Amino acid sequence: MAISEDEARSLIATILKKLAEDAAPGDRRAIDDLIVQWHAEIEAGRPVDRKLKVSISPGLDIVAEVPRSRTAATGEFVGKKDYSQLEQLDLLVETLGLAFVAPQLMASKLLETVQQFAGEGGVQAAAPVTVFLAAPGEVEDARRIDTVIAKEAAARTQELADIIAELSEEKGLKPRAVRARVEVL
Repeated sequence: MAISEDEARSLIATILKKLAEDAAPGDRRAIDDLIVQWHAEIEAGRPVDRKLKVSISPGLDIVAEVPRSRTAATGEFVGKKDYSQLEQLDLLVETLGLAFVAPQLMASKLLETVQQFAGEGGVQAAAPVTVFLAAPGEVEDARRIDTVIAKEAAARTQELADIIAELSEEKGLKPRAVRARVEVL
């Protein structure tokens, strides 16, 4: 069921209010940056190519005292078309999915792949997998991802993933592949 522009506007306001209220103090800046980027995209609008053709009258030929033939000049310009409220809602839902759900899905998939190939002779490794993320030659302060972190992140983001998928389905927005649960062994 598609929604009206007013309903989309109301949903946007509700989502933004909920983000502001529920943000943990440490996450506040990241969420503010996310919303600023979303607002910037909305303000920029959708680019629209426009071609303008202008007829130019060169005036009279002084010697023959007759009008000179007309010429035309064309120019291409890029304008903008504002996003509708429904499109703004769609962009906001997409932004939330990419910011909060996609990283957890990628981490889970990475651990699943590493675990699949960590065993010998085609047998999966039984021990929990830990992946360290570091620049070449830097082992100090390397970020790590392990199955415990991935499961915790999955639990924390699954409700948002379900809401995004449900909102997309019910409100006629673009379908999103955020609902699939990635199980880390």
